[in-house]
Amino acid sequence: MAYEIVKVHTEPYNSEHESDITKVKLANYEELSAADVVDNIDEGSAYYFTAKNGRKPEVESVHPTGRDPYIRTKANDVTSDNLLSLDRF
Repeated sequence: MAYEIVKVHTEPYNSEHESDITKVKLANYEELSAADVVDNIDEGSAYYFTAKNGRKPEVESVHPTGRDPYIRTKANDVTSDNLLSLDRF
């Protein structure tokens, strides 16, 4: 199943780095921690968001050495396809 992310919460607010996304709000109004999204992606769930250009970029989990896992947009050829382009809550 695929879940649409419609808003993100960052720490500190207005952060410039995707790794600072701490929570997401889904289209069904459910709020999840970024850690829960990481776990769900790792278990096979899919997440995406609808960008202003109408594209639906996928979200992936990242597991860097020495830091907590985080979520980000899968790389593509459109730089505006970025989770941080979403509204904050």
